[in-house]
Amino acid sequence: MAAQIAPNQAPTFVAAIPTPTLGEGGSASVAFSTTIAASPTRCLEILLDPSTYPTWNRWIPRVDVVSASTASEAAVPELLAHVTRKPNQLLPGTQFDFEVHMSASNIRKTELELSVLEEFERNGRKGLRVCWKTRGNPWLAPRAERVQEFLENVEGGCDYTNYETFHGPLTWAVKAFAGKQLRDGLTLWMNGLKAEAEAKPDSLE
Repeated sequence: MAAQIAPNQAPTFVAAIPTPTLGEGGSASVAFSTTIAASPTRCLEILLDPSTYPTWNRWIPRVDVVSASTASEAAVPELLAHVTRKPNQLLPGTQFDFEVHMSASNIRKTELELSVLEEFERNGRKGLRVCWKTRGNPWLAPRAERVQEFLENVEGGCDYTNYETFHGPLTWAVKAFAGKQLRDGLTLWMNGLKAEAEAKPDSLE
C-alpha cells in the first residue's frame, strides 16, 4: 500500500493501489508523500476538523457535515479520543461534502463518507490512518477511496503519504480532463496541511 510510494513524491498518477474498504480492482491511483515536522496526532486534529479548512486548504476551503457520526471515544484511536468531544468532527461513519475549487470558475461538490480511522504500525514505527470514500452516483463519477497515513519518524515529526484509488471506466475521464487540476489541487492540500501543522506542531489535547 502506502509503503510502495517514494518519499517526497509530488502528486502523480500511478498503478492502482488497493484500499481498505474498496479493495483491489481499481483502475488508477493518484499519490504523493512528504514529511511534516509535527506529530501524527496533530496532523489528524487538523484534518478531522472542518472548521480549520478555510485557514489552510485553498483547494477545498469548505467542508459541510451532512450526517454526523455517532462514534464514541472507544471507536477511534486512543490518541484521537479527545477529538470526539468536539462537535462536527470527521469520525467513522460521518457523511460530508467537500467544496472543491478545481479552478476559479469550476467549483464542484464531492460527496464522501469517512470509512477508516485507525492506528497502524510499520517497521516498528507507529502511525495513524484515515480513509474516506465517495458516496455519490457511480454513473456520474468513478468510485474512489482516499487513504492518508501519518507515520512517526526519527526526527519527531511524521511521514505523510496519500493515495486515492479510482474504480470504474470513468477513471480515464478523470485523468484526461481533470488530471492536471487534480494534481495541482493535491499539491495545495499537501503544502497547506504541512504549513498549518508545523505552525503549531504539538497536539492540542
